[in-house]
Amino acid sequence: MTLVALALCGALGVLHMRSLSAEARTVARIQAIRLGASLEAASNEDAVRYALTRALSRSAPTESLTLRRDDAPDLVIDSGRRVPDGRALRVRLNTSLGELETVSDATSLHERRAAAAIMTLLLCCGVLAVFLLTKRAMERDVIAPIEGMRDRIDAFLHPRQSGPVLRGGNASELSAIDALLDELVDLRRRHDTAMADALRQRLQDIARHTRFIEQIGDHFRQPLQALALFVAGMQPGDDLRQRAVLGQMRANLTRLNELLDGLLAMARFDAGAVEPRAVGLIASDLFVRERAAIEEEASRLGVDVHWRGGHLPLHGDPALLGELLHRLVANAVVSTPNGRVLVAVRRRGDAVRLEVRDNGMGLEPSQQERVFEEFTRLPGHAGYGIALAVARRIVDTLGGSIGVRSRPGRGTLFWVQLEGAAIGPPVRATANLSRHPAL
Repeated sequence: MTLVALALCGALGVLHMRSLSAEARTVARIQAIRLGASLEAASNEDAVRYALTRALSRSAPTESLTLRRDDAPDLVIDSGRRVPDGRALRVRLNTSLGELETVSDATSLHERRAAAAIMTLLLCCGVLAVFLLTKRAMERDVIAPIEGMRDRIDAFLHPRQSGPVLRGGNASELSAIDALLDELVDLRRRHDTAMADALRQRLQDIARHTRFIEQIGDHFRQPLQALALFVAGMQPGDDLRQRAVLGQMRANLTRLNELLDGLLAMARFDAGAVEPRAVGLIASDLFVRERAAIEEEASRLGVDVHWRGGHLPLHGDPALLGELLHRLVANAVVSTPNGRVLVAVRRRGDAVRLEVRDNGMGLEPSQQERVFEEFTRLPGHAGYGIALAVARRIVDTLGGSIGVRSRPGRGTLFWVQLEGAAIGPPVRATANLSRHPAL
């Protein structure tokens, strides 16, 4: 492009100088025609000389003229102004008296041509300057970043090799980058293959662990069930000591079954064997099942359970949500003998928040930090500290968050927030669910 621009500038300069020469010749020829026209009224030699001298005096650029006649000597008239060497412009014109030759001063023509040449040269220099500046800007803003990107890709793919060894002697920057991008594509393909193999292996491990957990549960549950049937068939009679031992055996069997269920549940969640299946439901569906499951224990301990927000629609796995609600409510009921428990479901934007609040003994700050860990037993609980650990795993599987707020002697609040579980646009009625009991 630079060469084309220089060629165009040169051609423009040549055409301009040629037009200047043509213009000067045209002016000189017009003056010669005017000088020849002055001869029409001359009738003798003196009249001819006088007419040419007078016309020459009015033609400033024309310095001299020569009239060549066939029947008389040549007539030469000079204005007295000298023409510099090499600056004469000659024009020949046929008249009625003979051939008229004029000599004009072409100094102004040479000056204008010199000025045109200088302008052409400056224009070419400007084109070269623009080319150099553009080249420098391209090197700084385009080539340098491309080289830097190539070097970074080089360093990423070949950290132990130097740049010059990788580039090669005659390879262009774009060719080197293409080669590196091809290598990146191949690396990505190998990475995807490795990830697919790892996922396949992980799925196989999950399936194997699931089968192992099921076998462990069967092997442990069968003897426990047999022992439970054996204990249920025992008749202690009127012996109070035997009755106490039998009751203790039944309670221990119940606790063993609960421990086994909790351990198997944690193992299934840790192995990734539980897949949530979300459907649309209403919170009251969960409340009805949980109220029936907890009613007997709540009556025995004298706990008054209130349910709020049952009309709220939500999107989730009913089995997992039911198990989560059961563990939280059962924990609150056991912690609040002769007290009150409030179970509420509220909407917060597109999230659903489940809260279980009691007015029991509360938790110390050190207990709050470890309440969701395995085998963390709370005061007044006869269990093994597994229920809340399983609840945390359920929430993690559902993609939500769980937390606790408590003050010693003031009660405890367990909350679960499930993002994106709300159905439909938010309505005003869901802003204060505690005023409208659903069930």
